[in-house]
Amino acid sequence: MVMFSNGFSTLQMPEDFQQIPPKDEFTDLYLVNTKIPMSIKFSTTPTLSGLPEIMNGIEENLKDNGKIELITSDFIVINESLYYMVVSSFNDGENQIRRNEFLYVEDDNLYIFEFTYPYADRELDDFYLNIIRSLKIIVPKYIVENGSYKLNKEESSNSS
Repeated sequence: MVMFSNGFSTLQMPEDFQQIPPKDEFTDLYLVNTKIPMSIKFSTTPTLSGLPEIMNGIEENLKDNGKIELITSDFIVINESLYYMVVSSFNDGENQIRRNEFLYVEDDNLYIFEFTYPYADRELDDFYLNIIRSLKIIVPKYIVENGSYKLNKEESSNSS
């Protein structure tokens, strides 16, 4: 079992996935498996919004986007924590792509898991839930105050 850690959070990485360097400051982990094919993205962003506001914003954006079909949008409990789950699909020209997103807010930090793959497969439910269940937040990545945010300098070095 391979664990990912960035000093702020840890989670279990599935086997047979390659880590790709993140393209933005909020993406903590980006994994791809070309055999399945599937990508997994784990991000952390600062937020002052709660899950109901985030849900409303996402649903509005999806409603206004004619290319993306909203399949389901609901709150679910994972590891006794409330997550917002949104499942959508879109066509990339060749395949029907499905995206399952799980969002969680704690200490003004929004944690986002995004699983993207070219088919709907109920067999994957346990696969991605196991990854989400493995999330351990060591310290918040961002500190949000006075209308802005900064990287938390605490990291896990003080909590080891």
